[in-house]
Amino acid sequence: MNKASFVTKMVRELLLISGQFALFYILMNFSNDGLGFFTNTGHVALFAFLILQTMILVQFGQRPLIRLFGSLIVPLIYTIIEIKEGWYFVFNAAHIWFWIFSITTGSMQALILISKKQKIKLALEFALTVVNVGSFLLLYFYFDTMKTIDDAIRSGTRNIPIPQAELTIGAIGAWLPAFLSDPTHIYIIIGGAFLALSLGVGRTDILRLKERINTLFGQYVDGEIRDRIISSGKVTSQKAELCILFADIRDFTSISETHEADTITGMLNQYFTLWWQTINQHGGIVDKFIGDAVMAVFGLRSNRSPCDDAVASFIDMKALLPDLNSKLKTLGLPEIQNFGVGIHFGQVVLGDIGSNERKNYTVIGDTVNVASRLESATKVFKTSCVISQETYLLLCPNYQSQFQLLGSANLKGKSKAIKIFGYK
Repeated sequence: MNKASFVTKMVRELLLISGQFALFYILMNFSNDGLGFFTNTGHVALFAFLILQTMILVQFGQRPLIRLFGSLIVPLIYTIIEIKEGWYFVFNAAHIWFWIFSITTGSMQALILISKKQKIKLALEFALTVVNVGSFLLLYFYFDTMKTIDDAIRSGTRNIPIPQAELTIGAIGAWLPAFLSDPTHIYIIIGGAFLALSLGVGRTDILRLKERINTLFGQYVDGEIRDRIISSGKVTSQKAELCILFADIRDFTSISETHEADTITGMLNQYFTLWWQTINQHGGIVDKFIGDAVMAVFGLRSNRSPCDDAVASFIDMKALLPDLNSKLKTLGLPEIQNFGVGIHFGQVVLGDIGSNERKNYTVIGDTVNVASRLESATKVFKTSCVISQETYLLLCPNYQSQFQLLGSANLKGKSKAIKIFGYK
């Protein structure tokens, strides 16, 4: 996370997520005390630990338990520091509301992280917005009551022996009728309610749109790559050793010449869907669909054997072809008699490639070209899959036993012949 991104997330956390009540409380006390605010140890500590809590939640708040208990750091520290003020502080209405706000918002945010249902997440986000605005209205009532008590004591219009007792959670409600008797207060409450509703609706609309964009984006880019691009805003190019798979439908030209466009696209969509499911199941990522061809990358996900995964995807797909053809026949779509696969392992360049207006997150390099040439070689050697020696040597014994040496082949673009192996 770069510095600019961290600062942006800090501001968002403070203003929109977990810091609103504490900020309102700090603003209230600063408005009342002026620069004297900084002479109060508890208030200064409140501000310092609010920054610390925000940093922790920005860094680790995607974990539900840390989100929940991390939201309680500030009220806990503030209570420990100020408890020496006595029971009037412990039961002070603002202090109790602070705890209620922190527990409520922390729990809601943890549930948002846990929940898999979009409707529940949207309902919780709406409720969070209402709670945040409600916290401002509560503190406005508290602040106004505190000022009313101070004015009454100064003017001598009321005998209030213990002012702090009037601000406890059990006593402050007695001041509500006087607060509501002021038309400006009614205006602020009603305006705040409408603001909470409008912000809540706006927030859920934005989240729906974001989810829609993420879903659509995920149809064009692998989900993991999508999340990486969205979280960082950019992708850094890098070199990596990966396994590349190319697959191509046999006799596709004759199929396309004898069928309508809708029929062809329907067949391809069924075929590509099965490839995507199979590749994803074995830890690979579909890089792109090119005409009737599939290009997949293995090795981006850790703790896996990329060459084994690539070969496993081919074997599974070959086994699933009869079922796919049965489905295509039922749908009135042309069947796929066979397909060829080329697999090669080597170094590639991985990154954002394209113009300023449009980019593809893809892999390029000689390894990609060789994999494509190996797929073309399946026609020459009359086998459904051709792999390079680099791939073969990295296979487990079980998969190695299913391939045989075809000899050396002079591939287009290569100055030297390479050893290749074909599926038995």
